Amino acid sequence: MTEASVTSVAVTSTLDYYLLDPHSPRGLLVEEFELADDLSATRLRTAGWTPADGGWWSSAAFARAVRADPDVRARVRAVTRAGAAETYRRLGGGTLPDEETLRGRFRDDVMLAGAAPLRLGVGPPVHRVLFAGGLDAERLAAVRSALRLDGRTDQGVGRLRVDGTAFRWELRHAGGVAWCLDVTAEPLDREALRPLIGRLTGVVRGHGLVPATVECLG
Repeated sequence: MTEASVTSVAVTSTLDYYLLDPHSPRGLLVEEFELADDLSATRLRTAGWTPADGGWWSSAAFARAVRADPDVRARVRAVTRAGAAETYRRLGGGTLPDEETLRGRFRDDVMLAGAAPLRLGVGPPVHRVLFAGGLDAERLAAVRSALRLDGRTDQGVGRLRVDGTAFRWELRHAGGVAWCLDVTAEPLDREALRPLIGRLTGVVRGHGLVPATVECLG
């Protein structure tokens, strides 16, 4: 994946899709983070579909468990909307509803604690996506390549300049037990940052990590 494809590939969906029990899929999980004006996450909206359980359901408890419990997290795998639609059809659901209809399935949200931005020092605000899960050496190498990170450490940096705005992203350990993706724009341009953060988060999701929240630091 080239740097251009990370940042400018057409977005075909705004929701996140996962297979449930991916080795023998039995359903889908659909999610969306609701963001404030500063792009910090205020709540996680989530719904599952399992035909054996009667169709669509919404569970904040399950969404939390995906992020807190490695055994539960191992039961989900990120897919594209096209992949989710194929599974939905194969399991007897027919045509996967459009995304506005799917949002109507979100009923039991995870509220995410808001706080005043933590100022890290001079420079632009850092928009940090926190992820649950781990990366072995093979997957770490793959996600670093997909994100076009330079350097040889976990804290490689990706860069892009568009119309005078310098974008920068960095993947690192967060507290030694999780991962985070820090994204900045200088000068600050949140309208351009919003889709970029979504695309970069999608790349990381595709390599096995599950986003837990988005923070604005600064």
